[in-house]
Amino acid sequence: MKRLLFFGSLLLLTACGGNSVAPTAPTPLTTIAGPWAITARSQEQIGYSTLIESNIQQTTATGTTGTGTITATGADQLILIGQHPAGGLFFGGLCPGATADDLSGTLSSLGALSLTLTEGAATYSLTGTVDSSGESMSGTYLFTGGSCPDSGTFSGVQVSALAGTYAGNLSFTNGHHDQATATLTEGVPSSFTVDLTLSGDDNTVVTLTGFVVGNALSVQGTLAGQAVSYYGYYAFSEKAVFLVDASSGTGIGTLFLQ
Repeated sequence: MKRLLFFGSLLLLTACGGNSVAPTAPTPLTTIAGPWAITARSQEQIGYSTLIESNIQQTTATGTTGTGTITATGADQLILIGQHPAGGLFFGGLCPGATADDLSGTLSSLGALSLTLTEGAATYSLTGTVDSSGESMSGTYLFTGGSCPDSGTFSGVQVSALAGTYAGNLSFTNGHHDQATATLTEGVPSSFTVDLTLSGDDNTVVTLTGFVVGNALSVQGTLAGQAVSYYGYYAFSEKAVFLVDASSGTGIGTLFLQ
């Protein structure tokens, strides 16, 4: 009985005395809203990848704790581009279907990222982390439904505005060939202008307008009296913009940063 009383006294002294420990402050939520270039690399079909170009929206403000909602939906927020070992860019991704492309999910204040990607005829689950700066992400993805089963890894970075002067040769689907100089200007939130000077079969200056999503662009205008529409992709490693005729899917040329 004395031992029990003595032990109880120690517990009482411990509870009433000593140094108190301050509670740990909750970690504020990182902001990742903005333009992202995310690459999903297949581990089942080596050499195949999907570029997830996105203007990510985040509904929870910086500094809040808990979980934030992440979305990218609609043509001006999400563009998927397929790549395969033979080369080429496939706007619309590698698994086209009737369902609209969509990216949505959550980000926790600890940097845990959970996303669902709908790519036409398939859905995938992306699980990973965002670094403390909110400027890069990485993780893995798994097939969850539809057609085009696949799994692999993904990584992404926030990207700067697409702007500057680019030059190169363009071969249009009407058979015309021109030397081109293009001035790219990105507005807010995603508006985009291409002032294009052509010399060759077309000696003219045209302005194309549209939007930019991550490192992908979509512009429309009039050239040689015909309505035209082009997709483009900026390859950071090559400092170049690849252009594709949106109607036919035919590449029309590459413009290099000057």
